[in-house]
Amino acid sequence: PFFRTADDPVEFIIDGVYQVHGVGIVAAGTMLSGTVSQNQNLLLGPGKVGEFLPVTVRSIHHKRVLVDKAIAGQAVCFNIKYTGIKEQMKKNHFRKGMVMVGKGTEPKVAWEFEADVMILHHATTIQSNYQAVVHCGVIRQTAKVLSINRECLRTGDKGLVRFRFMYRPEYLHKGMTIIFREGRTKGIGTVANIVFETHEDHKKK
Repeated sequence: PFFRTADDPVEFIIDGVYQVHGVGIVAAGTMLSGTVSQNQNLLLGPGKVGEFLPVTVRSIHHKRVLVDKAIAGQAVCFNIKYTGIKEQMKKNHFRKGMVMVGKGTEPKVAWEFEADVMILHHATTIQSNYQAVVHCGVIRQTAKVLSINRECLRTGDKGLVRFRFMYRPEYLHKGMTIIFREGRTKGIGTVANIVFETHEDHKKK
């Protein structure tokens, strides 16, 4: 991950969630940027349709020690709860690819993105409508190839590929590294452009 400073807007990527008896939900992960203090309000998402919900950080642990705040670059655990929502937070509310961001930000999610890719191995050719599992940070989701800037891709080829996630939108940054694989097929790349669309745009597709 590419770290920013403690003065930047908060971004925390979640790579583990635990239900602790007598405590509640604990989210483990890495502070990519910003500073989080105890009792601070954040936004958790994206959910199944790309929504972010308000949460409160009840306590913070760094290296198994209770601390008052977490800063960019640290691997920490947050005990969190929903803010202003009666529903109790449960482990099954979480999925791969979720983050927590500052309350004042307006996080955007995307169904589609373009990436500069290189094919490490593929038995035949990759063309439009090809599907593979995309790994990008903590994201794990099947995506479909919508278009390629050349007729097809074979082992060793490079190209600009437009992907569309199959099941839900994701929270991405330009410059993130992706790995995609399906069977013995493997490719790597970098997110070059993120395609943001309105809810109405998505309903048309």
